[in-house]
Amino acid sequence: MAQPYPTKDIINTLYHSAVTTLLAVTFSILGRKLIKLDVGDPSRADLTEGIKLTLVVSAATITKDWLVNSKIIPSDIIKT
Repeated sequence: MAQPYPTKDIINTLYHSAVTTLLAVTFSILGRKLIKLDVGDPSRADLTEGIKLTLVVSAATITKDWLVNSKIIPSDIIKT
């Protein structure tokens, strides 16, 4: 009998979330230090802050995909 959410899926989801979050925070900090990019408060975001946040998350996702394709980080923690 198959489980709806096997342990490997939960662990892999947590891994992908952690990597994306770490990269997004890193890009946000670098953006603030280098080009004065302030993402602002997500709970009170207007259109420009929403676009900035989208750019940061997109950059994090693109970087994560590049790191996986370059075999620097694994695509999944648990394969089987």
